[in-house]
Amino acid sequence: MASDLQEHPDGDPVADAVLPVYGPDGTCLTDFGPDPVVAAGGAPRTSEQRQVEAIAACPPGPELDAWLRGLDLRMLSSMVLVEVIAAQDRVESHQHARKLAMIAELASRDEMSPEWSPLAGAPPTQTCVAGDELAMRLGWPRVTAMKTVHRALVLDGMLGATRKALEVGHLDPGQAQVMTAELADLSFQVAHAVEDAVLPEADQCSVAELRQRVEREIRLVDPEGAASRRERARCTRRVSHPRPQADGMASMWLVLDAADALRVDGVLTHAARTAKALGDDRTLDQLRADGLRDLVVGDVPVSDGPAFEVRLSPGLPMPPEPRRSWNGATMTDRDGVVLTRPVEPIPSATLIPLGDSGAHSVPGSDDPRVLAGPPATSTETATETKTAPATATKTGTGAAVPGAATRAAVPGAATRAAVPGAPTDAVAPGAPSETVAPGATDDASAPAAAPSTVATTLAPAPARRGCTRCSGRPGAEVRITIPASTLLGLDDQPAHLDGHGPIDAVQARALAIGGVWQRIVTDPVTGQVLDVGRERYRPPAALADHIRTRDKTCAAPGCRVPACACELDHTQEFHPRPGGDPDAPLGRTDADNLGPVCHRHHRLKSDGGFRLRQIESGLFEWITPTGHRYLTRPGTGQCHDATADPYDAPPPF
Repeated sequence: MASDLQEHPDGDPVADAVLPVYGPDGTCLTDFGPDPVVAAGGAPRTSEQRQVEAIAACPPGPELDAWLRGLDLRMLSSMVLVEVIAAQDRVESHQHARKLAMIAELASRDEMSPEWSPLAGAPPTQTCVAGDELAMRLGWPRVTAMKTVHRALVLDGMLGATRKALEVGHLDPGQAQVMTAELADLSFQVAHAVEDAVLPEADQCSVAELRQRVEREIRLVDPEGAASRRERARCTRRVSHPRPQADGMASMWLVLDAADALRVDGVLTHAARTAKALGDDRTLDQLRADGLRDLVVGDVPVSDGPAFEVRLSPGLPMPPEPRRSWNGATMTDRDGVVLTRPVEPIPSATLIPLGDSGAHSVPGSDDPRVLAGPPATSTETATETKTAPATATKTGTGAAVPGAATRAAVPGAATRAAVPGAPTDAVAPGAPSETVAPGATDDASAPAAAPSTVATTLAPAPARRGCTRCSGRPGAEVRITIPASTLLGLDDQPAHLDGHGPIDAVQARALAIGGVWQRIVTDPVTGQVLDVGRERYRPPAALADHIRTRDKTCAAPGCRVPACACELDHTQEFHPRPGGDPDAPLGRTDADNLGPVCHRHHRLKSDGGFRLRQIESGLFEWITPTGHRYLTRPGTGQCHDATADPYDAPPPF
């Protein structure tokens, strides 16, 4: 038999795929031989059609990859170019399958499954540390790395048919992700039955269509498990933490029960349309976003127009809707009667305009026109702790360090009375109030201060306008770190918003108005907070604030968890480790041995085989279980893979 023929599974010889060869002018030089379609009585096909057929028939691998690399794309016709792009997509799917196989092999190594000590609590949900290893090396978000490892293990185990379809380019990575996400928690029997039903035509489906088909097949194959699957799904409802967006914006992701999500959407839309009808010039999208903020936080800025109190009332009964199948067809019973499902009524929202004084309804009054004045406002004071050159931090209460002088830091800023329930008296601009702690020194006795950095926290202050029953809610505060020169208007350096990142000076100064802020007392020579040695395990408030302000985020490479949500970790253990070397040196409680670490990376350092060293204040070295070495300065975006560097090489930053 000719060398270019191979044996088909049914015994008939078939020709190997022959990829077209093109001349300098783009002419196809390959002779594909007699057209089998013509031999079967069909109409003859063009040369381009024969080329498309040959390219589509070539399986992904080194041969197709080399052919694609050698093409001059400018010489190809548009029809052939589209098929070349499809071939490149098959090659990428093949390479993605290879990468997932490598990840599955890494995850199966012993060092990726450490023994978690029960002394630190229950083992983490993700006991395998392969995702953490890859997140540091590749710069992936940790959640993405964890999901990729999980997908690789599922494809390497239960969903072997899906893995093979990905290897040959029958599925793309997005479609393979749908298969693993929908089938990973099902039994082998159900998963394999769904694979057999959807894989043959999966290459003709979009990702959304494939998801619909998989969900339909799951319902058909395992109707008894619908209740348990729904209960598991309801357990995943959540609200994500803010994700930074450009120009000082952020996004949040909300996952709710479908009915609850529709009710929330209906209330926001109804309230937005009502405000629009009353003359508000904001768009519906802006009104929906501002309405959600107002209902949760209760703070309505003056710039956002008139404030309203939203009152909800039960909506009108809704007629039932016909039940529909996955393809949109109306479902009927055996007698031809259309099956229906009940529809939850959407509550109506009544907007009551509120005055600028922040009036609200009197409790117990049924008349929405009966309004009362605002309750007593919470007290807030802008304070500064001074003795020497300073680095910034924040205190939520504005309390001063013992022995330090405090005074209002913002020129012309008003300080409110600190007596609970007393009326708030604003200090005249240019005459800030001054309170000196016992034993404090005056400014004249302090060394000349270098330009300092100020951390401002906006406490849960009463709403400027709007429903005051929503104001002052716990957690409704933000924390920024702003250079003192920027705060005073001397320059426009960017500030740092905890949990978000850099913001411009104009926005930072606007947030700082009325905030509570404080400077940390630092050593006049080194500019660092004075350590407290080994006298105490927990750092004092000033030192803790300095560490969080210095590092801003978790000390692990690529981790964006804000420092205010991290645990302060002793880089060199403060207490002897159980079963460890009793003669090992112990760490101190100072700025050179403390760093913010999120709960996951704290566990990795303690039990996961990751080693951490603080080379200098704020410069951390991580060594992973595989021996990779990373240098990072958290909060600055500086991270260096030092795996191949000599250990005595100086840090690059």
